[in-house]
Amino acid sequence: MTVPNVSNPTHSIATTSPVRLPRTAALGPGAGGQPRLLIDAPAGAAEIYLHGATMTSWVPRGGSEVIFTSRQAVFDGTTAIRGGIPLCLPEFGVGINGDAVPKHGWARIAPWQLRTVTSTDDGGVRALLSVSRDRLTALYEVEVGETLRVGLSLRNEGTEPRTVEAAAHTYLLVQDVTASLISGLDGASYSDNLARTPQESRCVQTGDVKISGPVDRIYDSAAPVTVTDPGHQRTIHIDKRNAPSTIVWNPWSTYSVPMPDMADDEFPTMVCVEAGAVREHAPTIEPGASWSMQVTLSVENSGM
Repeated sequence: MTVPNVSNPTHSIATTSPVRLPRTAALGPGAGGQPRLLIDAPAGAAEIYLHGATMTSWVPRGGSEVIFTSRQAVFDGTTAIRGGIPLCLPEFGVGINGDAVPKHGWARIAPWQLRTVTSTDDGGVRALLSVSRDRLTALYEVEVGETLRVGLSLRNEGTEPRTVEAAAHTYLLVQDVTASLISGLDGASYSDNLARTPQESRCVQTGDVKISGPVDRIYDSAAPVTVTDPGHQRTIHIDKRNAPSTIVWNPWSTYSVPMPDMADDEFPTMVCVEAGAVREHAPTIEPGASWSMQVTLSVENSGM
């Protein structure tokens, strides 16, 4: 997969004609009547809403659902979809200065434009989406197959350097989060967003990450991560390129109960393992320049 380059002039021209679709893809209304791209290819199936360019489902060939989306998610074209893979940009959370509105930036609640949809040589489908706002142009390439590859590219259309946070806020479906292990972060420093004081917020990971309560951490790590999901007899591998931050989040009942768009019994069946570049790792993009990152998910089945 090649991460799209927003400097390519063919990507800056608005598409006025309908996108041509391969036989393995269909564009139509989904939940709440919101436009979505359905992919049902030999190598994998997926669902992508144009609202926020949010992927709400990915099933690799011969496998089961990998992505968690809440059954109470709101599909109104305004609210961020609870679950899937929302894109957080140009801020993550409350942003570097702590005053970002909306939280996690505007990309996950913006209407994205579907540019192209094509078949791949290995039986999958590749889709390209774009959005422009506030002198920032984003291209998002999704390649659905036995693996899932997503590439995000940002171009600064302004006249001044711009620091931008970005993350693929991936919700993973697990059978029991307390039995799952997140490996690959041993020895990495992290910021604990649930710490009582700033002094207590800086920590170093020892061993695998195990979840038995609310977790909200930003790790300084570009290393690959694996999520062992024994209930589904599988391991989910997350490989990253140019994404020096790894975020791990589970709200537990502490924070999920007040959420109107997440059922009270859903927190044990999900964990967010997000790849991005946030806080001190946020890139500064010069005028007319671009920055890109890529994330690849693959599944290794261990049971049967």
